[in-house]
Amino acid sequence: MPELAKAYEPQPVESKWYQHWLDEKFFVADPARVSATRPAYSIVIPPPNVTGVLTMGHVLNNTIQDILARKARMDGKEVLWLPGTDHAGIATQNVVEKTMKKAGEIKHRNDLGREALVAKIWEWKEKYGGIILQQLRALGASCDWTRTRFTMDPEYSRCVQKVFVDLYKKGLIYRGKRMVNWCPASLTALSDEEVIMKEQKGFMYHFKVEVAEAPGTFLTIATTRPETIPGDTAVAVNPKDPRYAHLIGKHIVRPLPVEVPREQKLIPIIGDEHVDFEFGTGVLKVTPAHDKADFEIGQRHKLPVVEVIEADGKMNTLAGQDLNGLDRFAARKLAVEKLTELGSLEKQEPYTNNVGYSERADVPIEPRLSEQWFLKYPSVDASKKCVAGGEMKFFPDRWAKVYEHWMGGIQDWCISRQLWWGHRIPVWTKPLRAVRGLGFPEDADSRRTTVPSTTGFQSLR
Repeated sequence: MPELAKAYEPQPVESKWYQHWLDEKFFVADPARVSATRPAYSIVIPPPNVTGVLTMGHVLNNTIQDILARKARMDGKEVLWLPGTDHAGIATQNVVEKTMKKAGEIKHRNDLGREALVAKIWEWKEKYGGIILQQLRALGASCDWTRTRFTMDPEYSRCVQKVFVDLYKKGLIYRGKRMVNWCPASLTALSDEEVIMKEQKGFMYHFKVEVAEAPGTFLTIATTRPETIPGDTAVAVNPKDPRYAHLIGKHIVRPLPVEVPREQKLIPIIGDEHVDFEFGTGVLKVTPAHDKADFEIGQRHKLPVVEVIEADGKMNTLAGQDLNGLDRFAARKLAVEKLTELGSLEKQEPYTNNVGYSERADVPIEPRLSEQWFLKYPSVDASKKCVAGGEMKFFPDRWAKVYEHWMGGIQDWCISRQLWWGHRIPVWTKPLRAVRGLGFPEDADSRRTTVPSTTGFQSLR
């Protein structure tokens, strides 16, 4: 008689029986078996990223689905638990690009070109993209693996195009030039959901500027981003603030760039109730091209928009000869040095604040004015009313206030991405015979242009 193992060894037992279940097709759904006495029951797995591996969240989520599927089978229902993976546009392209750069195969994706890079990503997907599904099998998940899908299967791509056109015709999708979250590493726009707020320790820099019409009179401004000073087109104060209200309409002398003539450094002092009395010094530098709140102030006061940071996070010529070409963080250090040399820097204090990071590339995002595609939220009011009227309830009740606050701040969803891997937005121009897409060219965001081009595609994640 063979000796029993001292401890239970699950691998040979579980793999044996799981293979038996697969061989007997216990998890395969058959529409022909659906009847009045055998109703259909289906669950679509929330598709994990093709780059992913199992996390505790996946295990919990899929365990609940498996329990529901197995219970439904025991109840005599014809069950389909549909598995699949998501193409994860930003994450997958990042992984492949980084792998090729590390191997010395490319320095930039432009070295390969679009078609060749997409082919490489497909190769990577075929080799590594099923890891998380294999892990689910090892857990015993009772999915119908014969129906495994991928979000870039041809049928799915056609469905994405159809839905895009349908929503566009309904007026729910539009293209517009707005401030978006921009990832300098992936060189693409992001939605708000793809930005992760992280607490960062930095500095608050206090620098002084002279009022042009009152020599010897200085205002102190506090900022965490002195590298954007060359892009300032105004300073704002609250018109109700007795310290500064009398200065509205006058001008200050912007300290950077150093080499610019004095008359080109003059920017107006404006009054705007957005300015917080208590924050900083009560004087706000307004950089419409690089801050969402500043952009809104700029719109209200018709301020010029001066972009000094490029798509890749480097400073451009408008930032001045000292900062031009530097990475934004290197430029920050040099800007502080220049302010010190000018005698403008009063002090710098340790400061902790929340900074938005690109979820996939894990770098600080840049607010950026860009022409993109957006999806409207048409049911915000109805969604708020159904909770306010008691039709839908939260337990505990306090979450109703959280929901109301969240719905009150919701903004149109930026759905376009400047990627090569993903669903292409189905928008073309007639003269190009539906060969190329309507939108920015693939490298257009490296230029300071606001004119739409017809030489490239945008991708819809």
